[in-house]
Amino acid sequence: MKILIVNRYMSIYGGAETVVRELAANLKNLGVKNLIIALNISEEVKRNCRSLDIATPEEEFTYKFRSTNFVSSLGIVREIRALRALVKKYASEFDLINVHNFPAEWITAGLNKPVVWMCNEIPDFYNNPEPSLAIKLLRSFGIVVDKFMVNKFIDTICVADEFNAQRVFERYGLSSSKVNYGIECGFFSKDNKSEEIIKKYKLEGSFLLLQVGMLSPEKDQLKSVRALDALKDEIPNIKLVLAGRPESPYDSLLEDYIVKRGLEKLVIFTGHIPKDEVRSLYHISKIALFPVKTQGGWLSPFEALCAGKPIVTSSTMGAASIIKKEDIGVVSDGLVTAIRDIYNKYDFYLAMAERGRLWVKNNLTWESFTKKMVKIFEEALYNRRKV
Repeated sequence: MKILIVNRYMSIYGGAETVVRELAANLKNLGVKNLIIALNISEEVKRNCRSLDIATPEEEFTYKFRSTNFVSSLGIVREIRALRALVKKYASEFDLINVHNFPAEWITAGLNKPVVWMCNEIPDFYNNPEPSLAIKLLRSFGIVVDKFMVNKFIDTICVADEFNAQRVFERYGLSSSKVNYGIECGFFSKDNKSEEIIKKYKLEGSFLLLQVGMLSPEKDQLKSVRALDALKDEIPNIKLVLAGRPESPYDSLLEDYIVKRGLEKLVIFTGHIPKDEVRSLYHISKIALFPVKTQGGWLSPFEALCAGKPIVTSSTMGAASIIKKEDIGVVSDGLVTAIRDIYNKYDFYLAMAERGRLWVKNNLTWESFTKKMVKIFEEALYNRRKV
């Protein structure tokens, strides 16, 4: 079996890129030939994927949110054409196409290959909380096209949890296979540069709140900043680190609020940082916060648990259903109350985090994820051949 893996970007080593990298590496370990296709790749990702085969177009594409305005949104057409051209170039050499982030699920029409979509998130304009009328009309048209493309050309849909399975059914009227992602628990459990990171960001003696993820409306870092603001006179030495790539205009919104409320010395922006620095921040932190709305962020709460840290997630993020079911973190939309309760009963929540660490170690591995995906690939191939 030979698998062609398609993802929009490989320029930021975030959640989707981690899924692609781990799937490709573990497929290779199982003797399954694969190739990753993407519109770009950064030097950081090249280092993390040095043993893998990756193809990109000659034309350089930059990472960009496409939902910020109407003209920018139309730029997705050029990306679809370039991604489609790459897939057509290599498809004949592979048995099955595994697509990941939008618009990958739109580019497999007419290739006569079984297609398995790892639906990390339902396509939508997540990064524009106040869309114009033109954007709203474009979104409505896009959803119509999306439903058609998925129902017509996708053989199997995979999701990471029950929450996203429900969203897939609501959008497409289709069932999906649930395959939990893996977590590099061994990597995140150990740390060797905490002191260096404490000095770098001047975090000595802090009761540190941490949120990891790209700065965007969907990750809702503003909610974490507001929680800090509400608790700054109640919890001594409290600080908040926001670790993630800034994106305009949301980063400006955050900065304006911070200046207005006089929080400049209490909120630290790191920008995009290497994974080993993220790991150190998990270990330095007291509580990891994930007030995510509905898009992304699935891996991060479990990474924090591997570092033995209490976590708070919103009820709307995909990982919340697992965290609540296993009782390994706080699932609450009342962020201030949740932080206050953890602060006051910290030993209790440390014990909960330790249970979470053990659960993640035993249940969320990339080896298990890949083996389940291989079975799904085999079923998709078998069902296509029967037709």
